[in-house]
Amino acid sequence: MSLSFKEDFLHYIWKFQKYEHTNLNTEQGKKITIINPGIHNHDAGPDFLNARIKIDQNLWAGSIEIHKHSSEWKQHKHHLDPAYENVILHVVFFDDKPVKYNNDKLIPCLTLNNRINKKTIAQYQNLLFNPNWIACANQIKKVNPITKSMWLTRMATERLEEKINRISPLLDGLGNDWDQLSYYLIAQYFGLKVNNEAFRRLIESTSFDILLKHQDSLFHLEALLLGQANLLINANDNYSQKLTKEYAFLQKKYGLIKMLSHEWKFSRMRPTNFPGLRIAQLAALIKKEGRIFRKIITATSLDELRKIFASSASDYWDHHYRIGKESTKKKKSIGSKTIDILIINVAIPLIFFYGLKTKDQKYKDKAIYLLESIPPEQNKLTKKWKESNVIAKNAANSQALLYLKKNYCDVYRCLSCSIGNKIMTFDG
Repeated sequence: MSLSFKEDFLHYIWKFQKYEHTNLNTEQGKKITIINPGIHNHDAGPDFLNARIKIDQNLWAGSIEIHKHSSEWKQHKHHLDPAYENVILHVVFFDDKPVKYNNDKLIPCLTLNNRINKKTIAQYQNLLFNPNWIACANQIKKVNPITKSMWLTRMATERLEEKINRISPLLDGLGNDWDQLSYYLIAQYFGLKVNNEAFRRLIESTSFDILLKHQDSLFHLEALLLGQANLLINANDNYSQKLTKEYAFLQKKYGLIKMLSHEWKFSRMRPTNFPGLRIAQLAALIKKEGRIFRKIITATSLDELRKIFASSASDYWDHHYRIGKESTKKKKSIGSKTIDILIINVAIPLIFFYGLKTKDQKYKDKAIYLLESIPPEQNKLTKKWKESNVIAKNAANSQALLYLKKNYCDVYRCLSCSIGNKIMTFDG
């Protein structure tokens, strides 16, 4: 067998015991009996924990470590790590260098290079070494729909957990203020990828308490946020000049330090996503909802959440996408697709996260239910999955497919995927 395989292939072989078991012997000629191959360890330390084996007549309990070459033991500095002193069997593809415990006694070694079925090897190579957009593009259609559905459910949960891992430290940094966290996340998604960092800076540079003091006045909120963003530099009409004057007063009153105007990007963007308009919509949302977090987590339906996020910028923006530049008249409300994006990426993670923090399962269940109630996102990736006969039925599915592609397909974690595992059992 060519060495063009990753160590996770050997993990797969060991986990599912897909090798020839007759006459198992250590490299020293002692008989091996596998009683329990152990539990796959995805954290630091040996690859499989709590294994049980017999070597000759002696029963051993401990860990299993797996490598392509036995010499990798020292390359990976396991001999310096106490976590590996409990290894009872070293499973390798090639035994190129015997490995010893710190007491100079040989670690029992099992070699697999002549024990793996050629069909299993061929399946693995066919799966991973092909030019398709995902490794299983030609085979996934054969996988049972139940297998795919169950795996997508898990991927949707992992996707939510990934988002929570990002927002958890934010809550600590914002003094455990859930409302400020909510607007922090809302602003970032208003910025999309292009202005995500700039919106983050805007929220960080503008005290939420100050914004709440001016919640009753949309004009004051626009002046604060647009002034802090340094987007009033083209103030050449009556309204924008009033905003500039008001911001100058508020800046002096609160000792505010505004951003640099070049932090904002406009190129290759639709006018509806221009930062000035998005900031005006954010101001309108703050005026309408104020302390928004409690409203988000107590919403009882998708429609109620959509009403929370629905807001329109002030009348000035009916004729503008940018400060000082007139456009054709159009009511600049937050669009329905943007609202659903905010619910998917802000409201649902917040609800799920709150359930985790309070240990209240009903919030986690509600988050999943809401995600399954939203239509699937339509983008290039969901279209590619559809071509492979994997159709997103709701936003939980489309989020799952996004996560699956990035965290499994793109890094060839096929053997950690239920779909890939199923394909490994196919003939031919």
